[in-house]
Amino acid sequence: MLTACATVDERLEAAATREGEVKATRALPAYPGDCRHRERSGVRAGEPLDVALIRTDQALGRANARVSRCAGWYDDIKTGFGGDE
Repeated sequence: MLTACATVDERLEAAATREGEVKATRALPAYPGDCRHRERSGVRAGEPLDVALIRTDQALGRANARVSRCAGWYDDIKTGFGGDE
């Protein structure tokens, strides 16, 4: 194609088509299995409340750490795919 002879609109359309083709060939990596894990507190019936609170707090800490890891993974992927689209 002789781009010098093409109109501005034709060149823009061709560039957009090429950009779309490149984006369409990108495949997302597999979602980390850890990001799908659900947390349980492990509190058992009859346990003292202080033990139950500690177990629950630890489970919440693990869940929050997982959310941070998964969000970081997603942010890295999004950056690699061109950012804010």
